[in-house]
Amino acid sequence: MSMKTTITVTSKGQTTLPVAIRRHLGVGSSGGVLRASFDEHNKQLLISKPIDIEKFSNRISKYIKVGSTPVLNVDDYYQEHRKL
Repeated sequence: MSMKTTITVTSKGQTTLPVAIRRHLGVGSSGGVLRASFDEHNKQLLISKPIDIEKFSNRISKYIKVGSTPVLNVDDYYQEHRKL
């Protein structure tokens, strides 16, 4: 299904997504978080729902070695593993 609409941008850079689009993205009346990416070559803005954390976890778990220790603090990890 394809949906096209015109969206107005105010002088402050604000816009409102139409109800139909918010419903399709699963954004409720209390608001939500969306992901925006801009294709510089085609000058197109893409707005999407961020990936669910469980789906993301399933997607990346195949790259995790069995028995590896999770990185809880990235700064500490890089301090320990940086090349001198």
